[in-house]
Amino acid sequence: MKVASISLLASNKFSSKVQSWAASVATEVLSVSDKNADFFESTDSLLIFNQNQELGQEVLEIKARYDKQQKPVHKIDINGTLRVGITNFDLWLDSTKSKNLMVIGAEELADNPNLDRYLDAV
Repeated sequence: MKVASISLLASNKFSSKVQSWAASVATEVLSVSDKNADFFESTDSLLIFNQNQELGQEVLEIKARYDKQQKPVHKIDINGTLRVGITNFDLWLDSTKSKNLMVIGAEELADNPNLDRYLDAV
């Protein structure tokens, strides 16, 4: 997988954890403020990492914005089956032709060992 850019929320424990992964799969990694709406215009899709299908308020607010503009959104449950999650993600990325992703996840995901397992597989 290689995309043009990945945007990550600044000052976020999850974003710090996935920073090196993002740099390995994207030409450019951008750090954006969650208060700044500029990231929305510069991204064409949203990738949400979650655990047990739980989405926090901040994630839901960002997702609602993408849904409203009918921009593609994909969720990866890091506690789910690894192969199924990776295959579904690859299919989604292929079908949407997404090149500028916003990648978000709750801060507590950074402490879940399954996150590393997913990042290594992607």
